[in-house]
Amino acid sequence: MKLVVGNQKTYLNRSEVLDFIEKTKKGNCNNVVVCPSSIYIDLYLDKSKYLVGSQDVSEKGNGASTGEVSAEQLNSLGVSYSIVGHSERRSDQHENGHMFVNKINNLFKNDIIPIFCVGEHLEDKENNVTKDVVGKQIMEVFDELNPDDMEKVIVAYEPVWSIGTGKVPTNEDIEDVTYYIKDLIQDKYGKRVSVLYGGSVNQKNVDTLNQLDIVDGYLIGGASTKPEEFLYIMSKCE
Repeated sequence: MKLVVGNQKTYLNRSEVLDFIEKTKKGNCNNVVVCPSSIYIDLYLDKSKYLVGSQDVSEKGNGASTGEVSAEQLNSLGVSYSIVGHSERRSDQHENGHMFVNKINNLFKNDIIPIFCVGEHLEDKENNVTKDVVGKQIMEVFDELNPDDMEKVIVAYEPVWSIGTGKVPTNEDIEDVTYYIKDLIQDKYGKRVSVLYGGSVNQKNVDTLNQLDIVDGYLIGGASTKPEEFLYIMSKCE
């Protein structure tokens, strides 16, 4: 069984969220996390069988942080997971490793599992420095974490050039980077972590991706907003 995490970003309005929940009720949700816009978290907790995650979390606790959502607030709702370090947060909000450490530690304090995203740009891939980039992203965060907490982190490998483009690395490339991530964390910190693959995962390629036993699941963007497609992916990961 692979973990399926749907990052719905800001694609859906309220009526579309309710329609999605209704149309996917028949799916086996034991291994599925949906990360909706924060304003719809309550809808999923109330009306769906999914585990529910947040697309982001504040690096600060409760207080004077207008527009943010704290880990304490997410915990009080019943949120189980939170994405941290998505490439869109890195590029659009200029977030960095120091911020990710703060976010992850706040999640730990509130019993929420971090899904920490790493991945290279196309230029990095073309220059054959994917592992250098991914390794740096991992170490600048894991170097600052309490070793006792490290195995709680789920790492999501998302090549930036693949997100929303329909372009997917070869299975060999995904396998190579996934082994690198797991081996790096095992060798440097003595810990085992789960690694998801993300980047244009859809119903057309999930069977091919499922040939990779080393991958523990998927972080899915656009396909997680389409009921029939998401159900298909779920059925392939049971």
